[in-house]
Amino acid sequence: MKTISDKDIKFLLKDARADRPTLINLVFRYENARFKASTGLTIEPYQWDTVNQRAYNNQKSRASREPFETINAHLDRWRSATRKVLNALQLAQIPFNNETIKQHLDTELGRVKKVRVVEAKTESFADYIERFVKEAEVGKRLNSKSIRYARYTLAGYMKLKRVLERYQAETGKGIDYKDFSLDYYHAFKLWLTGRGLTLNYVGTLLKDLKVMLKQAHSDGMHSNNVYQHRDFKKLVEDVDNVYLTDDELTVLYNLDLTTNARLDRVRDLFLIGCYTGLRFSDYSELRPENITHNGRILTRKTLKTSERVSIPLNSKVLSIINKYEGIPPRTITNQKMNDYLKELCHRAGLTQSVEVSRTKGGKKETRYIQKCEMVTTHTARRSFATNAYLAKVPTVAIMKITGHRSEAVFLRYIKISSEQNALLMLEHPHFGGVEINKNSTLQTV
Repeated sequence: MKTISDKDIKFLLKDARADRPTLINLVFRYENARFKASTGLTIEPYQWDTVNQRAYNNQKSRASREPFETINAHLDRWRSATRKVLNALQLAQIPFNNETIKQHLDTELGRVKKVRVVEAKTESFADYIERFVKEAEVGKRLNSKSIRYARYTLAGYMKLKRVLERYQAETGKGIDYKDFSLDYYHAFKLWLTGRGLTLNYVGTLLKDLKVMLKQAHSDGMHSNNVYQHRDFKKLVEDVDNVYLTDDELTVLYNLDLTTNARLDRVRDLFLIGCYTGLRFSDYSELRPENITHNGRILTRKTLKTSERVSIPLNSKVLSIINKYEGIPPRTITNQKMNDYLKELCHRAGLTQSVEVSRTKGGKKETRYIQKCEMVTTHTARRSFATNAYLAKVPTVAIMKITGHRSEAVFLRYIKISSEQNALLMLEHPHFGGVEINKNSTLQTV
């Protein structure tokens, strides 16, 4: 077991290029993770010694040196406290994670927030979830990005409440703060799996349980921190999703729907999503104001991430928008849209068999269903990303629109078959029978 030393704990500026005072952050890297905490101290970047990670204190006068000596003293205190906490956690064989480190470091530095004392009328965990959702619905609670919670997020928390109450009724086990433990987690997971639920559905419930326990802990409702354990985690598996090729999208675009206004609107709205990469929550709420640069660029602040994206519009999208005189087709609910999309794609002949595998009830299942049955509103976004990648649009440019933070996650998101990957590799000089010599000229092998 390696002892944590001072050199393992770094101090970095939040913005080293700032032209004004910027925060000094403490950073500690462990395994494949990083713990970062703001020291609350600020400094002008030109007064910061990046090599020694300290404030310069070589000013001529004592009065000029004093503020920077004070900063360095505080940094020494932060480093000493962090080293003490990390070594204590190692000695106690407590796995590192950011929440645990922060909790103990705040205590060591005397920065522990005052815990709200719960009134004598104790609120149960189930009641807390319901209150949390009601407060979030009216805007009294905001998410980590200081915006309102999405409706489906709050619906998931209420679903968790109902599932927990059903678990209690069927097993007789409690569902209050004191009842939760690692054994409880595994028993609850086994019960969910035994009901024939998919692994990802079970994983979502466990994730929401973890989130709600964390929120209740922050509100001072309990002191049980079992949710911080690394084994108390969400389960997830890659699912077999489909995307529609450019040729299939063209088939949909050219499909004659003059006698079916309902499917005509659904088709047009779906194609806007396929050619822009927006989520349903975004492409279903477009307005004329979102179309800029003489109708060639779509600009939108996304609902989920609050990021502003700008997307070039191809001729098909422009034609659809012109069809509705600049106002995108009116929307329907996500559920109805998914039902109609299956009908639309079946009518377009997208009925080839697709192999689908998933874990359900703890067992791996494989079945074959028609492609049209797998198309949903999210297929539009996946189709955009996959087709753009196959068209050799730079990955970073696609990610700028889809919002993926890492290339590794993006490559798991798109749907490239091994055959398509091989065909793409054939176009590389290494597989095309040519090599690049030292003078960077192509030579035939």
